[in-house]
Amino acid sequence: MSIRLKIISALFHKTYITMRKVIISLLVLLATCTACTEKEVAKHVIIIGLDGWGSYSMEEAKVPFIRQCMKEGSYTLYKRTIRPSVSGPNWAAQMNGTPLESTGITNNDPTPSFKPLFLTEHNAQPTFFHLMRQQYPKAETGIICEWGDFLNYADTLCVNYFKRIFEPSKNPESIVLESSKYIKEKKPVLCFIHIDAMDHAGHSFGRGTPEYYQTFEHVDGQIKQIVDAIKEAGIYDDSVIILTSDHGHEGKSHGGDSLNEIETPFVIWGKGIQKGKIIDETMIQYDVAATVARILHLETPQSWRGVPMNVFK
Repeated sequence: MSIRLKIISALFHKTYITMRKVIISLLVLLATCTACTEKEVAKHVIIIGLDGWGSYSMEEAKVPFIRQCMKEGSYTLYKRTIRPSVSGPNWAAQMNGTPLESTGITNNDPTPSFKPLFLTEHNAQPTFFHLMRQQYPKAETGIICEWGDFLNYADTLCVNYFKRIFEPSKNPESIVLESSKYIKEKKPVLCFIHIDAMDHAGHSFGRGTPEYYQTFEHVDGQIKQIVDAIKEAGIYDDSVIILTSDHGHEGKSHGGDSLNEIETPFVIWGKGIQKGKIIDETMIQYDVAATVARILHLETPQSWRGVPMNVFK
C-alpha cells in the first residue's frame, strides 16, 4: 500500500472512531435527558375499590356518577380476576403487581399457601405502598377499608395511616366520613379506599337482585361524596382517581370461573388521562398496580408482572 493510501486509510479510521464516539455520547445524553424529564403523571392517586362489583351490573345499574366518570376518563368492563375469584388474591395482586404463582396468596388467609418467591424486609409482598416508602419516604399514604382482611395484603408498616371500619352494615356512612376527613386533612399522595357493601349485598341477596342494585346506587352516591372531598382538599386538578373491583358474583357466591365472577370494571380519570377512551387492551388485576406505579413514577421490582394501561395523554 502506498504512503498516500496509508494516510487516507488512517484518517478515515480516525474519523470513523471519532464519529462513533460522538454518536454514542449523543445517544447516552438523549437517554439521560429523557429519564430526567420523565415525571409523575399526577401528584395524587386515590383508588376506590368496590368489593364484589361485577361488570354485569353496568348493564342495568342506575349509577349516574360512575357513568360520568367513565366519560371523563378511560375504562374497561373486561378486567379479569386472577384465580380463584375471591377477594384476598385479587386485592393483593392489584397492590403488588404479581400473580399468585409468585406470591402464594391463593385465598383469604392472612398467610401465603406456599413460600413466596420474594418478600420485603417486612416479610410481605412489595406493594405500591412499599415502593412509595422506599422511593418517596416523605409521601403521605393511607388506607381506609371496610373488610379487615384487606390490611393483610397492603403492608401497613409502609403507610402513614390506616383505619378499618368495623360493622360497616351498621355504620354505612363511616367509610365516606373517615375517607373524606383523611383526604381533606392529609392530602395523601396515595390512598386506597375499600368499600364492602356490594359484596355483602351479593352474598345476602344474590347477583342482579333489586337489593344488589339498590346498594350499588347508594355506593355511587358515596363515591361522589369522596370525590367532592378530593375537590374540597384542593388536590383534584392534580389527581388521578381509579375505581376498581376484585370479583363479581354467581348467585350468592363467587370463587369460580364464570364471566359473572371474573369480569370486573376498571375506571380511571383525572390529570393526564385520556377522556372517553374504552380500553381495548387485555387487563388483569396486577396491571392496576403497574398503572398506579406509572402515574407516580415508581420504579417497579423484577418480581412484578403487571403492565400499565395505555390510558395516558
